[in-house]
Amino acid sequence: MKLRKVLIGLIAFLTVTSVMTWLVYSTLQREVSGDTTAYSAEFTDVFGLRDGDDVRMAGVRVGRVMKIDLMEDNRARVDFELQNDQKLLANTEAAILYQNIVGQRYLDLSLGKTGKPTPLPAGSVIPIERTIPSFDVGVVLNGYEPLFATIDPKAADQISNAAIQSLQGDSASWATLVDQTGKLTDTFAGRDALLGDMITGLDRVFATLAQQNENLDATLKDTRAMVNTFNARRPELISSMGSLSRFVRQLDAVVTDVNPSLQEMIDREPGFTQHLGTIEPQIAFTAANLPKLLKGIARVTSEGAYLNVYACDLNALAFFPGLNDVTPIIVDAATPGNKAKHTPRCRNMANG
Repeated sequence: MKLRKVLIGLIAFLTVTSVMTWLVYSTLQREVSGDTTAYSAEFTDVFGLRDGDDVRMAGVRVGRVMKIDLMEDNRARVDFELQNDQKLLANTEAAILYQNIVGQRYLDLSLGKTGKPTPLPAGSVIPIERTIPSFDVGVVLNGYEPLFATIDPKAADQISNAAIQSLQGDSASWATLVDQTGKLTDTFAGRDALLGDMITGLDRVFATLAQQNENLDATLKDTRAMVNTFNARRPELISSMGSLSRFVRQLDAVVTDVNPSLQEMIDREPGFTQHLGTIEPQIAFTAANLPKLLKGIARVTSEGAYLNVYACDLNALAFFPGLNDVTPIIVDAATPGNKAKHTPRCRNMANG
């Protein structure tokens, strides 16, 4: 008799536990009622979505997620089943949305604004162009970390303590809570004003750039064409830089050769300036007649039936004492071989 009671109790316990286990399984499994059709959707991010999560249309549960696989092109493929009385159309869009505050997601199906509303056959795949990936709110909250880092930890502790004491019935802490909350709000308001000014400034900058879009495009195209031209002429530019380097070295040699004579002319007694002062009338006469002299030289050196003059050596500084050797030194230093060269006609004239 005692064994029978134990056996009956064990059977009753197993029956109750089996029923409870089945109820829990059924609740967690959340099977879709009725016949279903399988479909798939591709996403770039399915963070938070799990097997068995709901598939909803307009907030109504019409299916569930069956399986989530990672594809070769770093995309996620979500397989789901949908009740047969709900049709999946060609313009349907799929999005992964938040279901509750603890982070559970569900697959939302809605009609898009583009595309034809033609029914899709079973097993069809919603392309990635018509899906909206999962949104991780943690990334957004982490973005506020620099802002919260500027808050004084003591002030945050005071706010927390005031809130706890207020909830425990300490009416005196309400004033502290309101005061600390006001200071916190002022801090955020100050940051908000700065952020607003920054956004306003950026808006003006982008508006100006938008107005100058065509000019900016033209400038970038011209700059690119110029850089391409320089790149195509790279050997010539390198050769020119070498020639420029040689010219600078020759100019340095000219300055080195001229500097002693010029310094000697300036430093000698009674002095270059005093000498110019003594010949002031001659300088004035030369300056007054210089335009006429230049016009005459221009007429003489130009070709015509009246006269043709060929100049081999011309030293304009020969009229100034002490500067006779400046021009020959410059010409010799600027000539390869440091020796002035003449045309064949001048050489023939020099040889008689």
